[in-house]
Amino acid sequence: MNKPSKFIITNLWWIIPLLVTMLFWDHVYPILILLIFAYIGRVILNPIINLINLWIKNRKLTVIITVVLSLIVLGFLSLFIFPLIGKQISAFQLALNAESLTKFIERFTNIFESILPVFIFNFLSDIFKQFSIEFSLIWESGLLYIKSFIGGAGSIVFTLGSALLSFLIVIVFMIIFLLEEKKFTNAFLHAVPSKYYSNAKRMLEKISNQIHAYIRGQLIAATSVAVTSIVGLYILQLITNISIPYTIIIGIIAGLFNIIPFAGPIIGMIPAIVMYLITDQVIPIHFLYIILIICVFGIVQLIDNLVMSPYIMGGSVGLHPIIIIILVLLGASISGILGMLFAVPIAAIVKVIAIEMVTSIKK
Repeated sequence: MNKPSKFIITNLWWIIPLLVTMLFWDHVYPILILLIFAYIGRVILNPIINLINLWIKNRKLTVIITVVLSLIVLGFLSLFIFPLIGKQISAFQLALNAESLTKFIERFTNIFESILPVFIFNFLSDIFKQFSIEFSLIWESGLLYIKSFIGGAGSIVFTLGSALLSFLIVIVFMIIFLLEEKKFTNAFLHAVPSKYYSNAKRMLEKISNQIHAYIRGQLIAATSVAVTSIVGLYILQLITNISIPYTIIIGIIAGLFNIIPFAGPIIGMIPAIVMYLITDQVIPIHFLYIILIICVFGIVQLIDNLVMSPYIMGGSVGLHPIIIIILVLLGASISGILGMLFAVPIAAIVKVIAIEMVTSIKK
């Protein structure tokens, strides 16, 4: 048997699935999405299961108990929290329209007129009038992007046409991952030629450790930023009597975009300022309240950097912040919210594989 034939035969275990995926991508893509969500669920629940299993000492029973408790928690959220979020998402999209641009410009202009010297304000006002059409186009395109982004996030659960069916499949996949992960790993390693066995095993361990730590770290950071942003904005509204509607959605946006280094906090802060300016207020619009909104997000980021950073650093993928920004933006342009979330983990996997291959070649 010649070398090319031997290579093909020994690698059929991954060549055939790859070809099937490429040929039937439109059909395989929804299943991959569900597998990814199931794997994330496995990453979240596995530490809890390991802890409970120290007491029960029965992996299968521990998995069943943990999954059932998780479903009870999700049921509670679906009854009380998710409907509220859904209503805010719908209202948030309706509030973002072309008419809101006029209100935003008017109030933004009034604020700058009250704090800037007359000659500077007139100069900036003339510039703004010259580019008013361009600003309108930017506003409209931004609104379209935000609405499509939110809509894309909401449609993920319907990848197989039914939210309930998708949810049940994710649960089944997750339970299989929790119970049979070692079997999957051993099956993969047994398919690898013996001379590459140690390299493949080491590569899998590094990838698994990095991805697990990264996902957990990002989930902790995103949850922390979302919760502290929501609490901070509600406290600000209580103290100052200003109105910032859709606070929960704004907090979720802040938590989601926290994945982007440096730019994330700014992106999360912008919706809060915009909603403050386009909302009818009980008390007059003032520049001071914009400063206070900025301070809230500054405190949120301070808490995140001082308290949550150790978790994030524990899940560091060893990529420069500029590379992470580029990857997140590239992922968002290719596949929306999913591309943004998974661009960095995919890059981390590629990096580990490349390093291991270079190390093997040098040896």
